[in-house]
Amino acid sequence: MNRYHAKIRALVEQAVATLKSWRLLRKLRCSTTRFTNLVQAVLTPHLTSSE
Repeated sequence: MNRYHAKIRALVEQAVATLKSWRLLRKLRCSTTRFTNLVQAVLTPHLTSSE
């Protein structure tokens, strides 16, 4: 269970670090649903390719 938790935590920390480096998202103005969908669409392949 601890390994699973650590793996998920590492992915989340990597995703947050990636998002912080994207300056485009700081100026993005749209609904939270659209923003969430956009971030998921971009991060899913990014994190999948880095495993």
